[in-house]
Amino acid sequence: MSTQNQKEQKKPRKPRTKRMYFGPEVDLSIIKYNATESDSERSLIYHREIRPAFEKLVENIIHTFKFYYTDGQSLKQVQHEVVSFLTEKLPKFKKENGKAFSYFSIVAKNYCILKNNKNYKKLKSQDRVIIMDEITVDCPDAEEDEAVNLVDFIDRYVVYWDDNLETTFNKKRDRELAGAVVELFRRREKIELFNKKALYIYIREMTDANTQQITKIVKVMKEKYRSMFEDYLRYNQLVPNKKY
Repeated sequence: MSTQNQKEQKKPRKPRTKRMYFGPEVDLSIIKYNATESDSERSLIYHREIRPAFEKLVENIIHTFKFYYTDGQSLKQVQHEVVSFLTEKLPKFKKENGKAFSYFSIVAKNYCILKNNKNYKKLKSQDRVIIMDEITVDCPDAEEDEAVNLVDFIDRYVVYWDDNLETTFNKKRDRELAGAVVELFRRREKIELFNKKALYIYIREMTDANTQQITKIVKVMKEKYRSMFEDYLRYNQLVPNKKY
């Protein structure tokens, strides 16, 4: 038999179906979890079959609906908190409630809405600062009427960093962090007011960096901001071709 005929006789492979992270088997596991009275068996069922589905469910809900007002908690901590809440609600799930995915999605979403709104109100009640306040500095030489030019200065500040980011920061990680900060300046009119803690969380989510790494880059950019702003007040522009 020729090689060509052998190929023709081969059965086509069935495409692999992607396993759902929260499919009908999770429903059965929850029902089994609630039915057993053995603590050891319940623990085994939960950690092997239910918790991974809960964690993925909560992670998706947080990012899909952008529940990012966390009051200083990391998203992992928020995820753990919501998963713990869902675990407390396991005994309330009955087969007649419908699909477990829909039931616990609603429970998780409602919990996140309440938590997110509470943290947002807390942020609004605190001293509010615009996103660049952590980087900008007081310039006592500036007259009050010169403050109207701040928008123009920030635009020039962004352009400067667009041109000088790579020559200022040698390490790729530092450039990514500085780029995230510049992006916040660029999108400042589209971003709500945040306090310092929320600003750092926002940058962490963009870069996956820790607070110490962010602080290091912000310090460099803050020092250069002062020098640039002094030149802007003196010449009504940044000095062309000057490396700050």
